[in-house]
Amino acid sequence: MKKQTIVMLFLFDLLILGTVSFVLFDSLGLSFKLLTSDVSLILRLGFTLLSLAVTLMVLLVLGWFLLDEYSTRQTNYQLRTILENKPIREIGETELGRNLLRLSNKMRHLTTNLQKTENAYIENSEDIVKQERRRIARDLHDTVSQELFASSMMLSGLAHSAPDLTTKQLQEQLKTVEGIVNDAQNDLRILLLHLRPTELEGKTLSEGLRMILRELTDKANITVNYRAEVVEIPKSIEENLFRIAQEFISNTLKHARADHLEVYLIQGDSDVELKMIDDGQGFDLDANRELSYGLKNIEDRVEDLAGTMKLLSSKGQGTSLDIRVPLMEGEEDGN
Repeated sequence: MKKQTIVMLFLFDLLILGTVSFVLFDSLGLSFKLLTSDVSLILRLGFTLLSLAVTLMVLLVLGWFLLDEYSTRQTNYQLRTILENKPIREIGETELGRNLLRLSNKMRHLTTNLQKTENAYIENSEDIVKQERRRIARDLHDTVSQELFASSMMLSGLAHSAPDLTTKQLQEQLKTVEGIVNDAQNDLRILLLHLRPTELEGKTLSEGLRMILRELTDKANITVNYRAEVVEIPKSIEENLFRIAQEFISNTLKHARADHLEVYLIQGDSDVELKMIDDGQGFDLDANRELSYGLKNIEDRVEDLAGTMKLLSSKGQGTSLDIRVPLMEGEEDGN
């Protein structure tokens, strides 16, 4: 019980006690002179008034507790009703009642908006899946399928004209076919790398990056330098940084034609940095920013993480991507 409540009850008790004393003195015809002449009368009257004061105080405190308990139970009931997203019944024109009613209306409004957002997200996710399927089908047709068809036609032509070709001419033609087949194989590796699961599957970000970079060096003609200095990163941040790294590596293989890739994952006191650099052919940022789905995807993820992104590139000078994401104090790791 608050001090203000105790003081208020005490004053109220004194007020009642004073009123009762006045009524007693008036109705019994008592006076101060009469009381002072009889000590036993003073003692009996004092004991009576003290007993009355204690009784009134106990009754007032008990009544206060009962009212407070009833009010608390009613408030908890209304809050449970709000949490269950049910309309609350009218609880009077009090400030608490009006606040609970506003809270109930706001809760129902937020739930409605959340359902709309979830439905829109599901529809958007389905659209993204369809777009990715169309993109993969287009990439397969424009790269691997075309390259295999060209090599098939060249081999078919060689089979018919081989008797009329010199050994040197035949070797040159076969080298051309070999180059086309190698390009098709490289394009297929890029697609498979892009299609691999985007979840870390129980691994940390450092382990996941090491895994895909090792796979990259095994399947592609590219040198990789990787350095990681991390302690513990929230899972949600790890998942997004992992997908960003996949997107950058996919773009490096598909467009940059790079020979060397550097990856740095550094955790500081208040942020984590992911830096990736390739020595590929680069591109014009102003001309390609709005055209690249991959770059837009990276920008959206960095924005969702409240991070900063610095992208540098120019034709013939390679590409550098530097991302910094803040780590909030006391942030829990969770899926």
